[in-house]
Amino acid sequence: MLADIKTRLEARVVELDGRVGLASDFASVLRGGTAPRGGVNAYILPGTTTGLPAATLGAGLFIQPVRRGVSIATFLQSTDPRGQRALDRLDDFLADIQQAICGWAPGDEVGVFELAVERPAPTQNGLMAFVTEFRITDQLRITT
Repeated sequence: MLADIKTRLEARVVELDGRVGLASDFASVLRGGTAPRGGVNAYILPGTTTGLPAATLGAGLFIQPVRRGVSIATFLQSTDPRGQRALDRLDDFLADIQQAICGWAPGDEVGVFELAVERPAPTQNGLMAFVTEFRITDQLRITT
């Protein structure tokens, strides 16, 4: 699912084309102890999965609705044209991310992505960061 979100973001948010990484890329940035370089960068991270009350079906089938979370950590720095453009239109840029994901499902999930929360994240050295969390409803299906 994370790779599908990466592809969609790069296609729908101009500033993010070629600048979206996955959790492993984000881990490398953290290990290196340095901020992402150049303009704007985003990383897609798995989020919290929450189980909802399960239905009792009997007949060897267990079905439970779940809400799967995904976070997009976005870093902005005005060191190149795309980064400056994103900063100049920050509200629209963050809305572009929401519009790329909300109402869409990457596969055969039961629901579509919804915005859960968007918040600034602490940073330093002139870097701005935001974390946008999305959730999608799906089902856990197990043959017992």
